[in-house]
Amino acid sequence: MTGAAIKYLILDADGVLTDSRITYTDEGVEIKSFNVKDGHGIKLLMRAGIGVAVITGRYSKALEHRAHDLQIEHVVQGAKDKKAALLDFAEEIGLAPGEMAYMGDDVVDLPAMALCALSIAPSDAVDMVKERVDIVTKLPGGHGAVREAAEILLKRSGLFDAAMERYVG
Repeated sequence: MTGAAIKYLILDADGVLTDSRITYTDEGVEIKSFNVKDGHGIKLLMRAGIGVAVITGRYSKALEHRAHDLQIEHVVQGAKDKKAALLDFAEEIGLAPGEMAYMGDDVVDLPAMALCALSIAPSDAVDMVKERVDIVTKLPGGHGAVREAAEILLKRSGLFDAAMERYVG
């Protein structure tokens, strides 16, 4: 797969956009940390015309805030069946899963990943996932893995140099 046909990157949240940890305050407020470099990678993809969406099994206000900050329009939360959620999303936007890449870290992501043209896992994904994906990033979830995946997609699609022109001329 060259990556040229990838029109959307689908991301899991916990373990991909975050380092899998969930922190609660004494008041029960959930706190998550997101990586700025991952965010910039998402923006690079979107500027290059590759859409980004999130499909996650949990609900999180923190994720809603981060997605809004990054202008990610499509966030599916509470998806207990990620394959069904992916198929619904693909139908909603008029693309085939074969035009998408999926980045996940745990076995619940595997059925959706299997439908996509390209599957990616962060380096700290569970072994069963790492054994079945096309690409395993060098970096772990929440620590630049999404940025790494974004650069891989941009390079494979021939869009990397154009995406970097605004920074290096």
